[in-house]
Amino acid sequence: MMIKLSKQFCASLLLGLLTITLLTGCGGSGSDSSNVNPPSDNNSGDTPDDGDSGDDNSGNSNYSGSGAITQGVATTTTANLFPSGSRVSAVGSITDSGQQSWIVPADTLFQSNSMPFAADLYNSYVSGHNYASAAAAEAALDGTDIIEIDADGEVITAYIFADNYFEMYVNGNAVGKDPVPFTEFNSNIVRFKVKQPFTVAMALVDWEETLGTGTENNQGSAYAAGDGGMVAVFKDSDGHIVGVTNNQWKAQTYYTAPIVDPTCLSESGSQRLSSSCSTGAVSDISAVYGVHWSRPSNWMSENFDDSSWPSASSYTNETVGVDNKQAYTNFTAVFDDAQSDAQFIWSSNLVLDNEVLVRGTIGDSTGDDDSTDSGDFQLTSKAVKSDNIVPLSATCDGADGGKSVSLQWSGAPSQTQSYALSMHHFPNPNDAGDFSKAHSYWTVYDIPAATVNLASGETAIGVFGINSVNNQQQYAAPCSADSSEHDYTITLYALSSSVGSLGLSGSTTDLVTLRDAIAPHTLGTAKLSLTRSRYNPNNDQHVPQSVATTCAAKSAAFAAYSDHVSVSCSDNTMSVTTHTLLPYRSQLDSDKANVGIRSWIGRVPIAEQLTWTLPITPSYLPTPQSNINIHHAVGVSVEGIPILHYAKESQPDEIAQLGQDYSSRDTVLLGEIDQCGGHAGNGEDYHYHMAPICLMDSHDPSLPLAYMFDGLPLYFGTGGGVKTTGGTDYGAGRYEDLNYLPLDVKNGSNPLDDCNAYDLHGDGSEYVYYSTSDAPYSIGCFRAQANQEGSVPGGPHWVQERDLSWSGNDVLLTDYDTMSFGGKTWQFIEVTPGESNNRIAAGKKALIMYRQLASGDSGYDPNANCYAFRYRLDSTDTAGTNDTYSEHCR
Repeated sequence: MMIKLSKQFCASLLLGLLTITLLTGCGGSGSDSSNVNPPSDNNSGDTPDDGDSGDDNSGNSNYSGSGAITQGVATTTTANLFPSGSRVSAVGSITDSGQQSWIVPADTLFQSNSMPFAADLYNSYVSGHNYASAAAAEAALDGTDIIEIDADGEVITAYIFADNYFEMYVNGNAVGKDPVPFTEFNSNIVRFKVKQPFTVAMALVDWEETLGTGTENNQGSAYAAGDGGMVAVFKDSDGHIVGVTNNQWKAQTYYTAPIVDPTCLSESGSQRLSSSCSTGAVSDISAVYGVHWSRPSNWMSENFDDSSWPSASSYTNETVGVDNKQAYTNFTAVFDDAQSDAQFIWSSNLVLDNEVLVRGTIGDSTGDDDSTDSGDFQLTSKAVKSDNIVPLSATCDGADGGKSVSLQWSGAPSQTQSYALSMHHFPNPNDAGDFSKAHSYWTVYDIPAATVNLASGETAIGVFGINSVNNQQQYAAPCSADSSEHDYTITLYALSSSVGSLGLSGSTTDLVTLRDAIAPHTLGTAKLSLTRSRYNPNNDQHVPQSVATTCAAKSAAFAAYSDHVSVSCSDNTMSVTTHTLLPYRSQLDSDKANVGIRSWIGRVPIAEQLTWTLPITPSYLPTPQSNINIHHAVGVSVEGIPILHYAKESQPDEIAQLGQDYSSRDTVLLGEIDQCGGHAGNGEDYHYHMAPICLMDSHDPSLPLAYMFDGLPLYFGTGGGVKTTGGTDYGAGRYEDLNYLPLDVKNGSNPLDDCNAYDLHGDGSEYVYYSTSDAPYSIGCFRAQANQEGSVPGGPHWVQERDLSWSGNDVLLTDYDTMSFGGKTWQFIEVTPGESNNRIAAGKKALIMYRQLASGDSGYDPNANCYAFRYRLDSTDTAGTNDTYSEHCR
């Protein structure tokens, strides 16, 4: 497994995520390759079609899952598949307790002539193949790379970036494999002639250096866990995007490592889960476990039934860490298309899962095929995170009783004349397909064909049918009575019928009536599959019964955020490591970091990897005490972001005094933090000064939002709102009416103390913290013993300080996003001047742009973390003529 780290990350021993771009079109002969026999994975005998190994797992009595367990380092069988590579691409063999032999990291066709190598989009190992654009890469192809699958089909071009290695099949035909199994990072083009729609199946491998253990030399350790990721875009012969990778694909894992304790593994249906496992570096490599499953023999077939496979997990560019990889950044016009943005996909664990199979359907149905599945017809929501959880704002606990989520779609069939929409849930999963037994929350039809998005709470577009909750023509927010997980499906139907032609009346159109009416007219469907577990804030079901005092129990709070943070334990100490030090947010404007800061200190969030520590078992103090050092963090959120006291320090190592009025130094009241309660400090490190309220859109309120450095958890109680006249709306109006405080706190019989601590049993034996809308927002003091300074890592600083006064005073930060400039991808913050600002012209907005320097850039230093900055006082100066430019390393 290989993590492609930015220069800054490498110097700071940061964990970066690697992705490889794959393109259809490889260096094959153009002949039919339908008779290719793919590897049978690691089995020496027949491979069961269900993919289960059936092996004896008695070698580890603590593991009872369906996989086969191996332990220790594998025997090398191939020293290096690619001697030119910057890392050794070895292959090995390891035997499980049932004497079954497994090939690690995977059994591939890299040395087989049965699958052609993919053509290069970017390949630094081939002279002249480090192309600056997709057009240049395609111009170098002579047509012999095209694999013919259907003589009457059209040529499809796939563009692929994978971390680290891929093999691609189309309708069961081998069409291309990665020519670089490990590093340096490359990207590819694969071209094939096929009729739409078609099925893509890919084997993805995150390579490893210590074979059989899933580890590589990285992050300052010879045995660090790596990460994967793959993104792909498919274009038709006219250059139109007909499909992209996203969470509508299927993904199943077949090799997971390193595993220190197999009891962290679990399975739920077909999901092979490792979110509770540590992703930290391994100390004793001989004790490391791996878990393996056999690939189904026909997994790449067009007719293979992947319906039981989990949906692929999608990951942002930021999470994967590709913004300094030229194999990706040279082609953002392809991968980050504004209308059809491809997403990085993998299984549910980007770090530990090393061999993953993915499948997706691409293209529009045409001709006599009456199928309504259209692989390029995609439905997404900026409000939905990669965890695919219904946002709180769309439930009955959201503001105003809940509003429908925002939606956007692309790739609808060309004959579409209108759309219809539904959202449903089957209370009894056995009734799936019988829509007369479904709960219907949202039914809309006669949506004009020109529509490509719906805003949250939209009621003016289309005609509403009735829901099954109150039989009204409106959106009914889900409001389950229990806390079990429920599945919800939002379906968009592309119809051949024009607006007004269905003959329906909204007041009598329920889900069944709608589906019956549109069935003859449905050209294609796009679905968004979501889940939600609801805890009623009006009872105490969410209130903890005790404080977690074991590593496993404490780690549970971080499990849902394993792509962003990893946890490990030793004796009575838990270590929490953030992968990027950047917050986990949706794509909504109301979740953007930095936005809403009114008193800016000029800093920007820079990605880092840092580790905090806290005691597993707390040692309680008899009474609240003034014991918080304002300079240092007081805890860390479950997404891996530190939390500081709300007041600004007035002197070094100032201790916050209980009962003192800090309103004149309150970062919240002063407008120094963004709409989600955080900002970048003097180390360009993003941190909170209140509870991380913006996690609540998908966070389980029965689990902590954070752990403080005394080992006590912080839960959401209240939070958000506008604190000053005309000030920032913290939480953007979504959470100020949400109250998960315990009932005896609400009624005043057991109030929070000065620390914001809640006496769980009323006898002083155990405490937990709850957030509050007003100061101290998170905690006012430690209720148990804390080694605050010892819990906080030292962070990097610039060797030479950069300009912090370029924009002048009196500004408001109004946007935070990425942009393309000079062929590179830059992060930017938009700065809007106030009336007294004397640097930015009236009516103009300014930008601070920054990006991580990569090899080949001026100012790049392989031994430091270096960034380029551009200060632009007029955002309309798109040529950057008057930019101030500087480079800084840390």
